[in-house]
Amino acid sequence: MRVLVVDDSPTMQQLICAALVDEKLDVVLADHGSAALKALVAGAPDLIITDLNMIHMDGFEFVGRVRQKPECEFTPILFLTTEASEDFKQIGRELGATGWILKPFNPKELVRVVRSVLRYS
Repeated sequence: MRVLVVDDSPTMQQLICAALVDEKLDVVLADHGSAALKALVAGAPDLIITDLNMIHMDGFEFVGRVRQKPECEFTPILFLTTEASEDFKQIGRELGATGWILKPFNPKELVRVVRSVLRYS
């Protein structure tokens, strides 16, 4: 299974990869939304994990553009962000996000959520 991780922090990318390493997932990294959209040319991943606040394109715009792609219509998308606002979470849901995880994150909790989402997608 392929997971696209979109975060402009190399440290955060490493932390997410380290959490998922034992899950036998093919993790593809992108450091902003524009790069992630280019990565989708290879096909829809099984899951997308994205930050909200990024350079070039924020997570909301990225998710909105992903949902416009027919091949990604049902791809689960998790926001992994420092933003805890209910307003932001509501916007994420309206755009089609599957879930919301706060940074700093517990690696075991991230793995649990990823397993759950991949099992039911």
